[in-house]
Amino acid sequence: MDLLQKTTESNMKSQLLVFLSLFCFWTAISEQMPKSIDTEEGLPEDVLRMIAQADIRSINDLEDLLGIEAKDPPGFKPMYKIGYSKPAGCKTRIVSVEVPRYKVDPTSVGFLLWPSCVEIQRCSGCCNTKTYKCIPIHASYKPFQIAKVTYRYGRNELTIHTVSIREHLSCNCTELARHQPRFPPKYYRQSADNN
Repeated sequence: MDLLQKTTESNMKSQLLVFLSLFCFWTAISEQMPKSIDTEEGLPEDVLRMIAQADIRSINDLEDLLGIEAKDPPGFKPMYKIGYSKPAGCKTRIVSVEVPRYKVDPTSVGFLLWPSCVEIQRCSGCCNTKTYKCIPIHASYKPFQIAKVTYRYGRNELTIHTVSIREHLSCNCTELARHQPRFPPKYYRQSADNN
């Protein structure tokens, strides 16, 4: 029985050593890996700012701005001729917006609105970098006539209400505020190692 117990303890120790080795290896490798593939880190801030503030309408514009020529990836063979992508730039577009029910009657839920949604201008589209966002610069409230249908005392009632919904008049790509961590990155690594 002692031999079996010694063999089991030896196996457990060797498995623990293998696990610890793999953990140390993974920790060392993960320190060198990029933190997020989806970010634009690695590009200098001045280049990001230049790209973000430029009016880029084609790949040729981007090539001219950067002073370089675009290259195809190694082994790339186009199967058919394709056109260049057109950017969905930051501008106002007509969108469908649901009429807020609370603007018609905040005290009740038993009613129907017609129309239940309206078309208005809203800012949408992409900016050249993720550090900039398409936001409205000027906006106003546009009034709409909305019918409210209720059923009360055995019969339908129809009332007309004026509802104001915010409409965007002009948009711009604006730099987002940078998030500053409360503690330096070194703190987070130490905390993870202590757990």
